[in-house]
Amino acid sequence: MVEVRPPVTLRCVRIPRAPFVLAGIAVAIAGGALAYFKFPEFARSALPFVALVSQPTIEAPPILYGRDIRPILSDRCFLCHGPDREKQKAGLRLDIRDEAIRPRGHGAAIVPGNPEASLLWQRINEHDPERVMPTPESGKRAITADERALLHRWLVAGAPYDLHWSFSAPEASALPVVRDEHWPHNAIDRFVLARLERNGVTPGGEAEPEDIVRRLFLDLTGLPPTPEETDAYVADARADRYERLVDMLLTEEPYRTRYAERMSVPWLDIARYADTSGIHMDAGRQMWLWRDWVLEAFRQNKPYDQFIVEQLAGDLIPNATVDQIVASGFNRAHVTSDEGGAINDEYLLEYAVDRVNTTGAAFLGLSVGCARCHDHKFDPVTQEDFYSLIAFFNSNEEPGIYSQLPDSNRAMEPFVEVPRKADEQKLSILAEAEKQARAQQAVAGDSERAELDGFIAALRSGFAQVPATVASASSTGGATMSVQADGSVLASGTNPANDEHTIVLRTDGVGMRMIMLEAMVDPSLAGGRVGRAPNGNAVLDSIEVEAVSVADPNKREKVDLAWAWADYEQENGDYRAVNALSKGEGRQWAVRSHEVAGQRTALFSAARPFGFEGGTELRVTLNYQSPYNNHVFGRVRLTPMMANEGALAQLPEASSGWYIVGPFVGEPGAAYTVEYGPEHETRFERGKNFHYAEQQDAWRYAPAVLEAQAVGLAQSVGCEFVARQIYSPDARKIELSFGSDDGLILYLNGKKVFENPVPRSVAPDQDRVSLDLVPGENFLVCKVVNTGGPAGFFHRALAREGVFANDMLALVAGDGHARTEAIEGGRNAWRIRFSPTFVAAQKDVDRIGAERAQIMSTTPKTMVMKERAMARDTFVHMRGAYDKPDMDRKVTRAVPKALGALPAGAPLNRLGLAQWIVSAQNPMTARVTVNRVWEMFFGAGIVRTSDDFGLQGEWPSNPELLDTLAVEFRNGGWNMRALVRDIVTSATYRQASRVRPEVTAIDPLNRMLSFYPRQRLGAEQIRDQALYVGGLLKETVGGPSVKPYQPEGLWQEVAMPASNTRNYQQGMGDDLWRRSMYTYWKRAAPPPTMLTLDAPTREFCTTRRTVTNTPLQALVLWNDPQFVEAARATAERTLHGAGDDQARIVQLYRRVTGTRPSDPMLARMTKVLAENRARFVAKPEDAEKLLEVGEAPSSANIDAAELASWTLLANAVLSSDATIVKD
Repeated sequence: MVEVRPPVTLRCVRIPRAPFVLAGIAVAIAGGALAYFKFPEFARSALPFVALVSQPTIEAPPILYGRDIRPILSDRCFLCHGPDREKQKAGLRLDIRDEAIRPRGHGAAIVPGNPEASLLWQRINEHDPERVMPTPESGKRAITADERALLHRWLVAGAPYDLHWSFSAPEASALPVVRDEHWPHNAIDRFVLARLERNGVTPGGEAEPEDIVRRLFLDLTGLPPTPEETDAYVADARADRYERLVDMLLTEEPYRTRYAERMSVPWLDIARYADTSGIHMDAGRQMWLWRDWVLEAFRQNKPYDQFIVEQLAGDLIPNATVDQIVASGFNRAHVTSDEGGAINDEYLLEYAVDRVNTTGAAFLGLSVGCARCHDHKFDPVTQEDFYSLIAFFNSNEEPGIYSQLPDSNRAMEPFVEVPRKADEQKLSILAEAEKQARAQQAVAGDSERAELDGFIAALRSGFAQVPATVASASSTGGATMSVQADGSVLASGTNPANDEHTIVLRTDGVGMRMIMLEAMVDPSLAGGRVGRAPNGNAVLDSIEVEAVSVADPNKREKVDLAWAWADYEQENGDYRAVNALSKGEGRQWAVRSHEVAGQRTALFSAARPFGFEGGTELRVTLNYQSPYNNHVFGRVRLTPMMANEGALAQLPEASSGWYIVGPFVGEPGAAYTVEYGPEHETRFERGKNFHYAEQQDAWRYAPAVLEAQAVGLAQSVGCEFVARQIYSPDARKIELSFGSDDGLILYLNGKKVFENPVPRSVAPDQDRVSLDLVPGENFLVCKVVNTGGPAGFFHRALAREGVFANDMLALVAGDGHARTEAIEGGRNAWRIRFSPTFVAAQKDVDRIGAERAQIMSTTPKTMVMKERAMARDTFVHMRGAYDKPDMDRKVTRAVPKALGALPAGAPLNRLGLAQWIVSAQNPMTARVTVNRVWEMFFGAGIVRTSDDFGLQGEWPSNPELLDTLAVEFRNGGWNMRALVRDIVTSATYRQASRVRPEVTAIDPLNRMLSFYPRQRLGAEQIRDQALYVGGLLKETVGGPSVKPYQPEGLWQEVAMPASNTRNYQQGMGDDLWRRSMYTYWKRAAPPPTMLTLDAPTREFCTTRRTVTNTPLQALVLWNDPQFVEAARATAERTLHGAGDDQARIVQLYRRVTGTRPSDPMLARMTKVLAENRARFVAKPEDAEKLLEVGEAPSSANIDAAELASWTLLANAVLSSDATIVKD
């Protein structure tokens, strides 16, 4: 916008407000019939005379590079001559002055002071399509004459560059001097008025009291004032009545909560909040506790910097509260996938990309995602910058592909459970009772101790340790391997990303059956950890053993390990000890040493005895080839052991985690005979794809499949496979119990061993099956056939006499060879089975556990962030592809270099990033926030491109105002309520919405704010207002999402057959009339009314809504049952009022629009009411049908034809411009 300093003359004109028109609107009534009504135009009363400015003369302002020149260069030139290294042509950069003026073979692109000598000037004035810039094939518009004039003036002036305005720190300006000292109410007005006066424009007059009250109520609470509230304001003679009203709406109930609800809705758009996952099944999920957190944050006026920090990194705050952890759900609100066959790593990257894009848009006002595939073409954000931000967000403990479950109210892991206040005391009482019961368990008598000691002695007689010495130890990665006095081996020195340690034992033992591995603590390993990783953890990929005869080294044999057990297995993934039995499958044994200090012990048994007469060298290789760099054991002791057959028979089977493949969709029951591939697999191959028809899928880890719990499977007609490995120390028969929905077929080692083709719902213990296991690995595949409806699976192993409980196995290792806690756990495992005192107390523990589980089964939960103990390595991905990391371009966590660096002492994680985002070193966040709040009240931000503060964004309409507000907001404690109060108490905000043509001629977009810009209400406000004026709105605060009216079958149109959000179950009672922010949001089919009125789908971050004007919107306002019902309720309220028709029409109009109808409008409405009466008296069945719309009961005391007549009139007013537009 150019600045002008004209002479001014005044004249007066009369400008009517925009009328609202109700002409030819089709209204759906019951039974699908359409009634066609044609109404005359309702014109609002003419406005008072206003002062207008005559056409001013315009002076050319000085050229500013950032405002006038950079936008031209950025839009037309930077694509090929900007920061993106891959796209640079001729090695020329025009975004850096030193590069632009550097002489080249044919001259310099820019010669300061000399346009004609500048290649830039020559090329933009070329007529030869081979030489003109921008080139025709670039798709860019040619430089216009006005733009060439600007460029010429700039070149003549010496082509000065400056830093892009938003990348420099905001600075508060001194308050401008203005001629009219009476108009400003606060600092905002002085900045606005100064610009108006520079352009010879006077501000608009103040809005009428009725208009300003309605505007203020809608802006601060999202709801209109009642006639009584408007009358109270108009009658208030105090000079500060307006400020008192503002303070009431911001701080007093119920307005304070309404304010919080109104402020929350735009944030839900930004955070892409929804109640479903979005991709593939678009499964339901539970996130509403995070929405409640947002609501409460605005209600309590949480400082906005805390609001940001807790959402970005609440889980990382030291001693974080439950509320702070819940806040971190902001980073989990993105879409997730449960698509079978999708690639885990691909979606893990997509989730991190979404978090970075959202962070960039929400807090920085930058499109950082444009640097995913290449350096940003316009802004100074490189690919390295982008992936350095990714590094903050890609270490959440989460799967890339989630399991498909029928529960539409689950929370995708990781999540937290938040007990209701009423349950907290119950859980506290249960915790104390459990503590007492466990104290009773700890008491053991003399005879019990003696019996336990006898058991341990007998146990150890079957497992004897064999003496051995360490002959050598080596590391392929160059670590120093030192043999210690106790026979252990200490790794020190070099610690490469991946390594392989080989320890050679020499022993005279023969007939050995086991190897015991002890991962020991050492002073060189910090904090009592056993791993050499920076966090102290260790991950073993595999263990391999070879036996070599000492007498004849040509005699050697591979020792086939058949079984494994460990006293500690990390629980946040598939990290069981048996994973170390299979090399190269991408599964490992992890020990969680980063969180729990102390020794770790594992036992590995062989399928056959091993060892040679005359001595044996055992070459034990520990492979550390996992994705977790440096995660090797620091000190290891290996001990061979004997085990007789009787002892081996007492060892329990060891199992892998459960894996799922499918569903494979087919005709009902066909899956009993069709084979899809997994049926005859004899070994588990992680990642193997199975193809059937056009379907394909691969095994994926299924942590939701738990022992002795019925779990839901995908609701697809067809089948799904659930499988695991079972490792047996010897050949044996076991019994397992199953349940399924529907039928079940079992395969063991590729052979069918059981089939039950029965239609049923899943329940525990429906089938009991005996299986014959071979020594070592056995592969169990469970084919669950679903013939319709839900699908499910249940499994548990049946206890057998003579087999040790898993926890008892620490006793095999013995004191000094296993953790004290593990030994004590082994003792308790014996007592559980054989001690009457312990068993009695255990019954109390089990009962308490069952009561707790019952409470927790209905406890709300919500998705949160949970940082992995060890951050993932991050690399630049070529072209942004998940499977193309550039291993030569590893990045570390950092903010974009152009924006500075993390504050000194900030942690190198999301918390540090959040601290930088709200720090004074970051020039963006305060500006972006202030601008977005300004946009909420004026329809456009001071920076019109509120989602782009980069080089492609618009220059601020009032830079000094923006920066002053930003600095005051930041220095004032990030007080959102104070910022809102400053804006709405300004004279700028209180202006009338009168348009002056002379001002519009020089300021067509009203960027100078010479009048208040009329705005259509948001989707939620339109619906909430209709419910509120009809007396239907139920103002219950917070809680789960609700499901109001919606067209039937809408969800089915977009849902997969097995989706748990395929069928829409409309709510009942108050759920139909809650505020719109609580409406259930299915991403694949958002609430249709909201979507039609321009709400986003929330599939990604939306910082501002577009506003459209379509015929469908008018039809929604007329036909949606919610609006028809609201019109009926509004009509009833009107008819319960006193007075004749005209008095009631005035009441109706005032209640809905906040103002009185003009005389012509009153006459027209009276005429329409009479026409309605005539129609419904003649056709009473039409009246009955109309009144049947909606669940709210109609008053039996009102004549149906009369109520229907007023209902249509109320509907017309509710649909009018005067109602849905904020003046």
